[in-house]
Amino acid sequence: MTSVPESDLKHLRERYSRLLEFCDLLEGIADGLPNDFPRAHCQMLASSVADLLRATHVIEDRVLMPLLLASDHTGLRMAAERLQQEHEFDHQAAMEVEEALHDLLLGRSRMSPDATGYLLRSFFESVRRHVNAEQDLLYLLEDITPTNRSLH
Repeated sequence: MTSVPESDLKHLRERYSRLLEFCDLLEGIADGLPNDFPRAHCQMLASSVADLLRATHVIEDRVLMPLLLASDHTGLRMAAERLQQEHEFDHQAAMEVEEALHDLLLGRSRMSPDATGYLLRSFFESVRRHVNAEQDLLYLLEDITPTNRSLH
């Protein structure tokens, strides 16, 4: 099994925490639609969701994916392939969210408040599931590689 520096794992976990914070902020925006959403959060997220997600994927590709692909367990290798395929979908969804947030801030949303809320909820729930699954994979990798305690 491949060994990963503790600093890389810490950085990945920090990115996951940040993504989950973004999800909470997106949920606050969705809850406040149509008129009572936090504009400052909306502005910050409109210019950073896709970048944070892309940066997290880069770290996953460097840290998590090699661990999964090097595993003797077929299921872990399959999980790596599925997660890599999901990255492109996630990126496209993040771009749609950023566009919807920009339109919301400018008061020219092409979607109804309900549709915008649904888009945001679909995205942040998907990201939460994705992050939780990858965190579970890190714990699983630690359990099956007891000699490599640096995973936790």
